[in-house]
Amino acid sequence: MRKIIATLVLTLILFSCGTKNVKSNDTVINTTETYVSKIDTNKNLKEETTEGALTDENGFEDIGTFKYSVLFDKDSKELFRIKNIEISKVTITEHYYFRNHNLVYIVSSTPNQNDKKIYTNGDKKVVSSINVSDEDVKLLLQKAKRFKNSFYRQE
Repeated sequence: MRKIIATLVLTLILFSCGTKNVKSNDTVINTTETYVSKIDTNKNLKEETTEGALTDENGFEDIGTFKYSVLFDKDSKELFRIKNIEISKVTITEHYYFRNHNLVYIVSSTPNQNDKKIYTNGDKKVVSSINVSDEDVKLLLQKAKRFKNSFYRQE
């Protein structure tokens, strides 16, 4: 009887701890980079650009300019990329990539600094980040959410 119980317990443990289908960070990064390349070279997507002035926190004084572009499928209205360029004392270029309405990648470039990169597994789960502080991650994820929501409100 003890052998039967021990065999059942061992069998349950083996099945409950079996292999799990989890993608490694490297797999997510490589898949994302391939996807980003396809988006950047896709000539069938529509791009719309908005330009304007950046103002101070109170909205009174111009402190620079911005150029904001969205890349999307004109038939399905699915968003693929947002490019945001802010020019003030320094120029910041940010790219936000989406797949199936979920954020998958952010890259932020500033002259004379290493690119800040964030790979996500959807809108909230950061898989990997490079050259990015926790504060930067939080800020860039918030901006991505605002930009995405703004795009879908306009459609």
